[in-house]
Amino acid sequence: MKKSVWAISALLFWVLLVGMGQAPGPEVPIPEINFNATVRDDQDITTKVSNASWGGNIYFMGTRGKGTVTISFEKVKKVSAVGTGAGDRVDFQITLKNGDVVAVSFDNEDTFIGSTNFGTYRIVAKNIKEITFE
Repeated sequence: MKKSVWAISALLFWVLLVGMGQAPGPEVPIPEINFNATVRDDQDITTKVSNASWGGNIYFMGTRGKGTVTISFEKVKKVSAVGTGAGDRVDFQITLKNGDVVAVSFDNEDTFIGSTNFGTYRIVAKNIKEITFE
């Protein structure tokens, strides 16, 4: 009898504990400015998105050398992957609307997010080949 009470208690505790977590929702954070972009992944599949954001922000944040840089989407024309960086990082060239090119590294798991006409779109930096802003 004690074993069955213990088993039921353990099962109830497990159910309550598992119920505390929440899976990521399908919602895209809506930024204060709607940026439209086309993403090309490492399989050459292109996807058009609206309400684009980088982890919920409307700027890219990455490293340049030993420093951290932020570049507003308003200034960006194109983002192109150029290879893997040191450790868990991937290297990109960001082409600005004024023609300047800035080399930046992002964490492999940094996420570009947007809305499509068929649902939400999320892609991690390591799978991005190119992002072109409209």
